[in-house]
Amino acid sequence: MWYWDLGEMDWLLIACVLTAATSVPLALRLIPPNPVYGFKTRFTRSDPRIWYDANAFVGRLMTVASIASAAILIWSPLPLGEGWLPAAIVCGPVLLVTLAGFVYLRHLKESAGRR
Repeated sequence: MWYWDLGEMDWLLIACVLTAATSVPLALRLIPPNPVYGFKTRFTRSDPRIWYDANAFVGRLMTVASIASAAILIWSPLPLGEGWLPAAIVCGPVLLVTLAGFVYLRHLKESAGRR
């Protein structure tokens, strides 16, 4: 029987690949407004232009963050081992990108208010 034991690092690398793979269509503006997939807020759902701008911004950053996290996990000189550090290398950038997305939404709201 074939059995592959996925360790913590393997799961984190898979998470990086899946996050990047799902972020690229957003970055390329291929995903229309929908209730399931994307950077969804009341504001992004209010106007398709805002949806595409916000999701493209977050998609590009999330793609870069995922690739950077995977590279750090693979080539880091740090003793990653088991524990919180590998998960922080993956989750930290995702949280920062989410925060940057909300900051960008504030910018879009201010820009919309000036029109």
